[in-house]
Amino acid sequence: MPRPSQSQSQRSSTADRPNATQEVDEAHLITCMVKTILNLSINKSIIKRSDISHIALKGDSRLYTRLMPEVLFELESVYGYHLVDVESKGQKAMILCSTFETSSLDELSESYRRRYTFLFLILGYIFMKNGAVPEALLWDFLHSVGIEEQQEHECFGDPRKQFELFIKQAYLTRTKQSVEGMPEESVFLSWGVRAKHEVSKKAVLDAICKLMNRKPTDFKTQYIETQAETSESVEDDMDESE
Repeated sequence: MPRPSQSQSQRSSTADRPNATQEVDEAHLITCMVKTILNLSINKSIIKRSDISHIALKGDSRLYTRLMPEVLFELESVYGYHLVDVESKGQKAMILCSTFETSSLDELSESYRRRYTFLFLILGYIFMKNGAVPEALLWDFLHSVGIEEQQEHECFGDPRKQFELFIKQAYLTRTKQSVEGMPEESVFLSWGVRAKHEVSKKAVLDAICKLMNRKPTDFKTQYIETQAETSESVEDDMDESE
């Protein structure tokens, strides 16, 4: 078999390497992907992989796979976000989560403060009930503190509307579970993927203890969870520093 000439070898080697134009094009596409992800998540909505490919890459899924590592790096290093995979009606989807600790409620605008006070109230109840509660019991609890499901609240607005928004934003997860002695499946609520990444269980427990004039150690199960959360955070920091 004849050996390729020197000129043929050079052309082959050159073809295997991305040229300057290709590098510029990929840099532009990476920027487009980052902007697309930021725009799609402006309301903390769930992002479909297909939407990213369609908007930023004209549907080229091969480019998506190749460029995504650079996109992830820019999102985290420049904007302080990371993408987290979620399930969304059988499609590949994700949410954009902040890598920074949740801001104090005092630092938020009035509308956000009211919204997240309501969210923390819901997450706190679920957390103190060991992670999953029937939806009916949650509304019973909210009723006991003056929040009616079908009635406008002077502070929180439309409770049902806010509640459904928290589910769409992946702060809450709604699932059906079989309960012994019940003929039908019951609807349960638990912390969603976004809450697990953005909300500190320690902060929730501390706030509840402050309201109840109790110590965190009074709630053994919850306290152990907050300690595990702290340990994981320290390990993550050590991994990033290495």
